Amino acid sequence: MPDTKAGEANSKIPESCLQISLQAVPSTLGVSGGGEVAFTRAVLTMVNAGHAALVGVVPHATFAQERGLVHDATEALSRSRIVESIQPGEAVKWNVYDLLLVAHPGVASKVHLWGYKAVLDWWLEFVAWAEYKTPDVATTQQTPKHQWRLRWNPAKSRADEIELVWEVIKD
Repeated sequence: MPDTKAGEANSKIPESCLQISLQAVPSTLGVSGGGEVAFTRAVLTMVNAGHAALVGVVPHATFAQERGLVHDATEALSRSRIVESIQPGEAVKWNVYDLLLVAHPGVASKVHLWGYKAVLDWWLEFVAWAEYKTPDVATTQQTPKHQWRLRWNPAKSRADEIELVWEVIKD
């Protein structure tokens, strides 16, 4: 005889209204001497997939370089974009490279000294999640944690192009 209570309990767990993803977006990056290189950016996106506005949204993120110390990027997320509410269908986006430079002082100082090449070929673990409220639920809800490994590499096709390689660790 199947356990219907367990099935009922699982079916009542609400799905997260806030969907989180990472996307590779072609862009450019300014380099010394006024030039630019083709640079694929990682863009963190949070989309309200529900039918009601999400309020009290608090985005969170962390970085760890090659299994090193974990650097909290939550403040960097809030500083770059304050999210008080997200309407249904609305998306909020952050540039992960820019967050990295703000949240990880060691990376920022290396980039300041040696330019963007200071971040090439390092694996970075990036984790993102958010807390939010909906009008019909008084308690704060939290999305699942999404975890990726990402790395910028010189493109094999052109020496002046930087590609982004990433994989989902946990989603």
